[in-house]
Amino acid sequence: MDYGLFLQIVLIVAGVIILITDVLLLAKRKLAESISIVWGFGGLIFIVAGIVLHPSGWINYMSHAGMALMILLGFCVVYGLFYASLRISEIIRKQVEMAMNISLLNQEMVELKRKLAELDMELETKTK
Repeated sequence: MDYGLFLQIVLIVAGVIILITDVLLLAKRKLAESISIVWGFGGLIFIVAGIVLHPSGWINYMSHAGMALMILLGFCVVYGLFYASLRISEIIRKQVEMAMNISLLNQEMVELKRKLAELDMELETKTK
């Protein structure tokens, strides 16, 4: 089997899988929009690389085990980066939620201070 053609097919399939996974994770709100855009471009780059690039020279010196190892290593790297992206997206989402909570607490604190000032004014007028 021609390793070059096999590598091209693997790159195209990997790009399609990356795009599908990216869209699904974005739809489930598990991936931040900015990170999803980067993964979308990465998936497109994989697809274009599979279509345009034709490895010829170095691929002749690679054994079956070397090709399997390279594909396995690539899968592990992409999976690890997806996992890191998910964790970063989770942190971003929690940070935005915490900022909203802090804003609401600040608003409540201002309102309570205003009410306290009004009650102090009422108390002062009643005691005079």
